[in-house]
Amino acid sequence: MKTRQPAFPSRLNPSLRAAGGLLLCAAMLSACSSAPVRFYTLGAPAVAVGAQGTGTTAITDSTPVIEVERTRLPDYLDSQDIMVRNGHEIERSGLGRWASRLSVGATDLITARLAQKWPDLFVTDQPQPDRPTWRLQLNISRLDVSRNGQSALNADWAIIPQDPRAAILRNRTSIVMNGNTANNANIASVTENLLNELTSRIETSWPNPTQPEATSPRHHGHS
Repeated sequence: MKTRQPAFPSRLNPSLRAAGGLLLCAAMLSACSSAPVRFYTLGAPAVAVGAQGTGTTAITDSTPVIEVERTRLPDYLDSQDIMVRNGHEIERSGLGRWASRLSVGATDLITARLAQKWPDLFVTDQPQPDRPTWRLQLNISRLDVSRNGQSALNADWAIIPQDPRAAILRNRTSIVMNGNTANNANIASVTENLLNELTSRIETSWPNPTQPEATSPRHHGHS
């Protein structure tokens, strides 16, 4: 003989549906009230790369070309996450992101700043069909933007001339600066200031950019 099951489920269904509806509404309201993720770039307002003005400038065979290779960064920094150091701890921003990977943004900024300094040269971060007059290889081994307001950058770079027989120029530097890092906008500003100072030091270390032969000394029979 079959035992008749009690009808509790049928009586509880309306209550369960009501509770589920309330939970769904609460979740939707919570999602709507949470702050949106903000995206940050390096270089605000946007930095125009290349010649000044709105005209077209021809790039001829005699135009010196500087090819800026993609900047190398420590693995834990090379993402879209905005990071800040707090002692031995690395904090990841919950509501802030870089608009692109930090290595890409840093390369774009350095390329743009060099192009501003040398408007008569073709400075690019894109691979060229011919060997460029110079290549810039940049390695940033430390980029610490810290909660305590003191931030630091360590970097080394190589300026590689077109002539494979010419000497490669190598340099390194350490930069320390103070700046407010209370929020993501300030962190982005401090990061940009560090990279701007790095660009200035790279420019200072460069040979005369309008005379490519200056980086191509002749060998005198030394092995």
